[in-house]
Amino acid sequence: MDERGSRVEALARMAALWAGRDPDHHLRFVLGETLVFDGAMWRYPEFMDRAEAAYLVLTTATPPSSHEE
Repeated sequence: MDERGSRVEALARMAALWAGRDPDHHLRFVLGETLVFDGAMWRYPEFMDRAEAAYLVLTTATPPSSHEE
């Protein structure tokens, strides 16, 4: 896994923890007869979306100015 992927995984794991979920818990989500999701909790799309958004903000944000007026 590349550096970006590792960082997004760490952020997705944090998102799962903050939502009160065990990031390593295996989730199988079936809706009717359709398998919607089958994998580790941290890979759930909502947590991945939050991680991707956080990564984008953290890597493109301009640091605050350190000078005093």
